[in-house]
This record gives sequence, C-alpha cells and structure tokens, in this order.
Amino acid sequence: MGFGATPQGLPLLFCRIARNGIAILRGIEYNIEWMMSSERGERMDAERFVRNGIPMRENCPLAPLSSFRIGGTAQLALFPQTKAQLLTCLDLARRENVPFEVVGNGSNLLFPDGVYTGLMIFTRSLRAADLTGDTVTAETGVPLPALAGEALRAGLSGLEFAQGIPGTVGGGVFMNAGAFGGCMADVTAWSEWYDCETGETGRFAGDSQQFGTRTSIYEREKRYILLGAGLKLRSDDPSAIRARMEAFRDRRRRTQPIDLPSAGSIFRHPPGAFAGKLIEDCGLKGTRIGGAEVSEKHAGFIVNVGGATARDVADLIALIRERVERQTGYRLECEVRTVGFR
Repeated sequence: MGFGATPQGLPLLFCRIARNGIAILRGIEYNIEWMMSSERGERMDAERFVRNGIPMRENCPLAPLSSFRIGGTAQLALFPQTKAQLLTCLDLARRENVPFEVVGNGSNLLFPDGVYTGLMIFTRSLRAADLTGDTVTAETGVPLPALAGEALRAGLSGLEFAQGIPGTVGGGVFMNAGAFGGCMADVTAWSEWYDCETGETGRFAGDSQQFGTRTSIYEREKRYILLGAGLKLRSDDPSAIRARMEAFRDRRRRTQPIDLPSAGSIFRHPPGAFAGKLIEDCGLKGTRIGGAEVSEKHAGFIVNVGGATARDVADLIALIRERVERQTGYRLECEVRTVGFR
C-alpha cells in the first residue's frame, strides 16, 4: 500500500525562482545569481539547479522555515522534489566543494541571524512512503505525525510517540527523536545514506546506526546524509493504538508550550536527572533574554515570545548552562542542532 508523495493537508512547498537578485552583506552588494563556493574561491552557477528542474529560491528567509521562527537568510535555498533531485544537489555540492546544510521540517534546530552563504537544502517535499506487511519504507521528508497516522489506520503500533513530534523521518532518525518512552531506535530497522566524501549510497542496519540518547551515526558522522528509512512496526488493535496516541496528545498539551514557537526540548537529560526539573529548581522559569524565554509551562523549552534572535537563544542557553552547573553540578548538553553557523 503506498501512502503517496503528497499526503492530504501536507502541501508541498514550491518557491518562485528569483532572478538577478542582489543581497546586502556587511554593506557590500553581492549578485546572488552566483554563490560563493569553497575556500578555493570557486563559484557555483545557480543555473545548474534550474537546468535540473530543482525548485530554488535566492536570498531565502529562514525564519518561516523554522519551528522557532528564528533565522536570517540563505543565499541559495534548494527544494528538491524527488530523491533523484536531492542526489543531484548533493553531488553538485560535493564535486564543487560547496558548503551545504540539509534540513527537513525545520524543527529542533536553530538557524543563524545573518546570511548563510552555502547551499541550504530542504528535504520536506520528499514524502513518498510505502507499507508492506508490518514494514514502512519512508523517504527522509515524510512528516512523523503523518506516518504515525497512517500506521494507526493500518493497525500498526510503534509510532504512537511520534504523532506530536513536528519533524520528519530524516530528522527523527538523525537525532533518535523520542517521547513518552518511545524513540526512533525502537522501530528503525535500517536507514539509507549518501556519503558526502565518496558520492556513494548505501544502508546502515540494526546496531550499525549507532543510536543513543538523541543521537545516531548521522548526528556523529556528518559525512552521511540520510535519504530514507525502513521502520519495523507490529500489529495491534487500532482502538488501543488510538487511545495511546490520544493520551500522549493530551499530556503534551498539558505539559508543553505548544502554542509558542520553539525547537522542542533544548537539552538532553543528564544521567539520573531531568533537564527541565534542574532548570526549574534553579529558578529559571520565565527568564528572558530579548524575545527568548525559558517557558513558564516547561522549563526544558525555550520559546520565542516575539522577535527572538539566534543570539538571544544562544545567550539564554549559556545562562542556563552556567547557572545549572554552578548550582547543581550538572553540565547540560544541547539537543538542538545549530544549522549554518560558522
């Protein structure tokens, strides 16, 4: 049974191609018909992507593409519609030694405030998925809530925890996303990758994916870009699956600040403790720097209460880490991925 590439209610993102755009960076005009490439000083012609039919946008605002609603601009953003187009983007970037970042749904990450001068590749349109028996094969851009919904309709359990995670399969496997006692490591049988050093593709299966608490081989080894995954689920009564999903949804609404822009949980839980509880015990709930605030509802979240910048968030993270370490002895490690920072 195929899910299709464009599930209802999840429209693909198409961007108009800007022509002859000019960006202002540090007071200097740059023609963004071309973009700076590598330290070798080469340039990559944006027309290469146009010729390959890849939707793109020059001088692309990043804040609307982030769940934090924070970010500057990407000099060149690409929106591949198929896996073949994604591989074309990656091959061109590798051959020309162009710096790039790959982003899914823009959750659990922080974009920089300024101009990112490499390629920003968004995979959110790669939404093909297929169900055979109890195994789901999904491209990297498939939204986790949509996949959890399809699993429910098929009477398959294992993704209930993911129905409220605003990320994609790629991002979920990358960081081993999880909630309410479940995580992607529990269901990911294999994952497909592209090797940025060699241009080869392949698969990791089982333990070779190196899952840990909010990490995987993809988070540790930046050379591998995740293309898709195979998820092994198990049959169960749909009414029981639905009940668990509704319980998780209600708990999320009661305990998390889902009404404000955020990147989800900011810190990993240290061994033997909960990050949010440590932050709350240090009296940091409601602490604000600029438009970034430690959530009053859940201290493990930083929320954008209006006009927050990446600098606001970074400064607030630094304040939290210093205070928690000084008062409790625990050193908090960030869970949120920083994208495009130099």
